[in-house]
Amino acid sequence: MDLIKFPKTYEKSNKTPSPLMSRKEVMKHFGIGSTTLHRWTREKGLLKSFFIEGRKFFKIVDVENLIEEQYSTYNS
Repeated sequence: MDLIKFPKTYEKSNKTPSPLMSRKEVMKHFGIGSTTLHRWTREKGLLKSFFIEGRKFFKIVDVENLIEEQYSTYNS
């Protein structure tokens, strides 16, 4: 009897998950309110959010990239 081979997408990867920040942590980090964070994520698309068990999270890498992008735009 032959074993079923699953596609590679089903195999576990060795990648470690990116550290995450909660909504409150992002708001505190930037000194903004929930309305501004909502606008940045929904209307302007500056930050991508993820829902985990009903809570919204942001990748720290995305937050750092936003800071770098805004800094380079401001100093150009």
